[in-house]
Amino acid sequence: MAGPVKAFNFDQGDTPAIVGAARSRIRQVVMFGAAAGAFTIKNGDASGEVLLQQSFAAGNHVLNIPDDGILATAGCFVAALSGSGNKLTIFLS
Repeated sequence: MAGPVKAFNFDQGDTPAIVGAARSRIRQVVMFGAAAGAFTIKNGDASGEVLLQQSFAAGNHVLNIPDDGILATAGCFVAALSGSGNKLTIFLS
């Protein structure tokens, strides 16, 4: 069992940062695109391994991660979110 799932919001323009617990699994990402954009999530910090990169069109999108999700051993670090007025909701366990 992976534990309870918690949601964390990240807005375009926020300072790159870790969201959630120091060790967590990415289960789902919901993207609201006011304009086309992309995001990058790394393990732990700006120099960490890229765990997830995704581009998206304007509109609402849901990215489900299969099986046990993506393990961020040092934390889920949102390194970049491009576009204009875009937002992410990241579900972690």
